[in-house]
Amino acid sequence: MEAYYVWSVIILTGLSTYLPRALPLLLLANKPLPVWFTLWLKYVPPAIFGAMIFSEIFVREDRLNLAWNNIYLLSSLGVLAVALKGKSLAVAIAAGLLLFWLLQNQTFIELSF
Repeated sequence: MEAYYVWSVIILTGLSTYLPRALPLLLLANKPLPVWFTLWLKYVPPAIFGAMIFSEIFVREDRLNLAWNNIYLLSSLGVLAVALKGKSLAVAIAAGLLLFWLLQNQTFIELSF
């Protein structure tokens, strides 16, 4: 393979990933955004986060798993309870890690659902 071919692929790939991200920022930098659009943008990070973790929590072996032995689901419910009660992200994450570890190592607790 020629070096210019490799470099052209690298540059074109970089441009094709950089331009769609940079152009909206450059075009909208000094323009006021409509109120509805700024309200809509507030929901984008939670929606993306939800989409990323949904399959990790609810899907096991290519099937929807809502069983009580799904330790990912149980840990998530524990994190939700701690987060709603305590309002501390650090405490919720620590509680989720501890709960997940306890559920994975069932020598400490015995689940019989």
